[in-house]
Amino acid sequence: MPLPNLRDVAAETALRPGVLYRSAQPHTLTPQDAELVAGLRLIADLRGDDERVAGDWAAVLGGAVRHAPLGAGSTLSPAHLRESPADLDLGDMYVALLRHRATWFAGVIAEIADHLPALVHCAAGKDRTGIVVALILDLLGVDHEAIVRDYALTAKELPEVLVTLALPAGTPAALLDAPESAIRTLLAAVAGHGGAERLLLANGLTRGHADRLRAALLP
Repeated sequence: MPLPNLRDVAAETALRPGVLYRSAQPHTLTPQDAELVAGLRLIADLRGDDERVAGDWAAVLGGAVRHAPLGAGSTLSPAHLRESPADLDLGDMYVALLRHRATWFAGVIAEIADHLPALVHCAAGKDRTGIVVALILDLLGVDHEAIVRDYALTAKELPEVLVTLALPAGTPAALLDAPESAIRTLLAAVAGHGGAERLLLANGLTRGHADRLRAALLP
């Protein structure tokens, strides 16, 4: 099975290709996957310790993998998924994550800006990854409809992705889907903060990081 939910973020956004990729967690890397990741400066692994499998990035040499877990008590850790309400609204969860972990998102994006070309992934490549990518794209001025299209591509990949994840019984149905409404809710909240750049600069991103993202990704 190839690296699940893998895509170049440029595919739906008219950005410079070959600079920023997103995916789900590694399963079995094909030779093509291994060749791609070997050319990256950074693999930003957003999973927590209780999600990672030892050696699942063993094919990557040179210390390119950086672990950046969301932190203790993450809503998305397997332990906390069991405690999530069955009627969880995914868009509301994204907004809450951004509200309470804005500094973390700014730190991840700063790391990406400093080490392009890069791949960012979490478990499914949907929630944490989706927020990080949406923030970067909004900062770059990408049209929100293009951001929604990029996010929605994950819905097509989820049946394959979910096979590779050991999700606990009782995982809320919202976490098994990638509806456009969820990312639209997040983008509306970001706009309410004056846009991703303003929000991220207020939480630790520097103008230098924003400039590096623009220089690398804008055609």
